Amino acid sequence: MSTMTVKAVSMIPILDRSENRRNDDAMLTVAREDPDSRFILFNVDQALLNRDSAEPVVFTGQQLKDLDLSNQAAVLLGFYGDIAWFGLDIQGVGASAQGEVDGFERFTNEGDFVSLASIDSVVKQETWALLAQARSLLAWNRGTAHCPICGGSTIARNGGYHRICLNSNCARTHFPRTDPAVIVRVLHADRCLLARQPRFRDGLRSVIAGFVEPGESFEDAVRREVREEAGLEVGPVRYLGSQPWPFPMSIMIAFEACALSDAITIDGNELESAAWYTRNDAREEMAAGTLVLPSLKSIARQMIDGWLANKDSL
Repeated sequence: MSTMTVKAVSMIPILDRSENRRNDDAMLTVAREDPDSRFILFNVDQALLNRDSAEPVVFTGQQLKDLDLSNQAAVLLGFYGDIAWFGLDIQGVGASAQGEVDGFERFTNEGDFVSLASIDSVVKQETWALLAQARSLLAWNRGTAHCPICGGSTIARNGGYHRICLNSNCARTHFPRTDPAVIVRVLHADRCLLARQPRFRDGLRSVIAGFVEPGESFEDAVRREVREEAGLEVGPVRYLGSQPWPFPMSIMIAFEACALSDAITIDGNELESAAWYTRNDAREEMAAGTLVLPSLKSIARQMIDGWLANKDSL
């Protein structure tokens, strides 16, 4: 088998998710076989990224023409003009990321399969959105191979956005889920609350976060999480922004709130410690190496950096 040439791109376009075109299974079959279609590769949860950046290595349909690009292996990410973009798990087509089978070492000529969680650099918003979309969709399709209602086998439709139970007595259609989590920058006067979880690496502190529970508004979830984890009540809750967080399929919704007092009482379960920091405190400890902030790609880091820069936003 000949070695394929990797087509790396320096810019990821903003794609049209094209819900209407996604519903046309015949058109998607043609698109998967189109030599001009683009594919972002995953080895289960690891994305094939350029060694010099956090940009994905992109293959064309022509370069992957010998692989199974059926509806069960590739998920539709969207269209850029008439060019379809897909996410593809090479494990789903019998490939080996380590190059042990059929010369698949060609995948790693110009990149490495990397966990998105390990990226510690700034990632462009459109790139992160595409990687998060692909990873979440592929994970959901793997995890929903059997119907959660009856246990029957399911089949992917609509470019991987639906899975249909093949048991005729059930025939349930399943849709990808997104798990919302709130993340909050808690302030008191000129200080910001930074907390540490037991699982964090040495020195790492971040803002408070937690999943939204059934029946809660985002604002209610913010108040509950701050109360449960730090023993604080907060005043008005202000929205800051959001970020897809594909671990495995969450979205982080960011807020800011002002504490009504500075008396911290940690819960002893989720938090190991929590403390108020002035901007000077934070900068001095960062310089000394005793305070480590979350990865640059995360909205948590954007929230803390925004506060350090005395910004009202991220």
